[in-house]
Amino acid sequence: MKFRFIALTFLLSASPVLAASNAGFVSQTDVFRQGDNGVHTYRIPALIQTRKGVLIAVADARHDSARDLPARISLVMRRSLDGGKHWEPTRTIREVREGGVGDASLLLDRSNGRIWCFHNYGPPGIGFQTAKPGARTGPTTLQFQTIYSDDDGVTWSAPQDLTPQVKDPPWQAMFSTSGTDIQASTGRFLVPLVVRDAQGIIHSLNAYSDDHGKTWRAGQFIGSGTDESHNVEWQGGIILQNMRNGQTRAIARSHDGGISFGPVTHDPALIDPGCNAGITRYRQDGRDVLIFTNAASTRRENLTVKLSYDGGRTWPVSRVIDAGPAAYSTVIPLQDGSIGVLYERGAANPYERITFARFSLAWADANPARPTSRRDESRSDFHSGRRPSDIPGVR
Repeated sequence: MKFRFIALTFLLSASPVLAASNAGFVSQTDVFRQGDNGVHTYRIPALIQTRKGVLIAVADARHDSARDLPARISLVMRRSLDGGKHWEPTRTIREVREGGVGDASLLLDRSNGRIWCFHNYGPPGIGFQTAKPGARTGPTTLQFQTIYSDDDGVTWSAPQDLTPQVKDPPWQAMFSTSGTDIQASTGRFLVPLVVRDAQGIIHSLNAYSDDHGKTWRAGQFIGSGTDESHNVEWQGGIILQNMRNGQTRAIARSHDGGISFGPVTHDPALIDPGCNAGITRYRQDGRDVLIFTNAASTRRENLTVKLSYDGGRTWPVSRVIDAGPAAYSTVIPLQDGSIGVLYERGAANPYERITFARFSLAWADANPARPTSRRDESRSDFHSGRRPSDIPGVR
């Protein structure tokens, strides 16, 4: 078995979309590539940096096709000890004999350095569209599970099923959103979930833990027709939830730590094709900025980073990372002051590679767009249809 180590100093000729100004763009490295290690497709990026500075990237290894659960899927990981320049060989951190596991998200507990890897287990034949109501967990339930590592990803715990603590039996299905999760300033863990309720309506909400992952509860639904989401804590402890919902991102704010939310509105500055996205808060060198990444188009393409200096009210700065086919992404601030993005991209379709990009805030801030107007806070026209996708069976 041949493992590929790809550590590229970013060249202007390799990505014309960055040719205008490359100052501050450090590197772009393919971490998972379609076909490597006999895997049909790698999808669904998750990223975290440990307290010791180790980067951990986790993805779905979709063995037979690009399709979602209940396809045969394992969770795989690569680590970088030098800020993303080089990556260790791919290792499987969770696989099952029957069914599949996927949609990983990673969370760092700042108090003890533990890395949590939340994910979903689909028993044979069970995915988001085929799961059944009537039970908290079991063979007809898509399950919310977790593993954790206390040694920066060298070893991982046995899996724990968190589903019975958060799932209401009448719900038809539930799964956790992939990417990067947060620990609020209070110490609370927040893990975004997607639920299809008893009437078949899809909602965003958060699972939360106030005791470092020992026990869990479910928060309240955030709107109707909302889907995969991510959250970030802003000044004053406000939790901003950024949600997949039609052709612009849906937004809501919480004043009780991510349990309940105010009105859901749409942000016209955040164009979206119906895709998972990334959001984080950058607080270094006196800067306090929200950073958002997504496929900024009505199709899955044009992976873009946007900056907000007012808690997500406006997004005056925008910079394209990759103008080609692109899909899911997640973004984190790195300990050296740079920014890391793990995202899906390709030439013919966005599921050919999962790539790690690293750049400075100055690079992202070097191409200010026209300031966007404050969105219409009264708007509430939600998209409630099913997920669009380029490939049948793929989110």
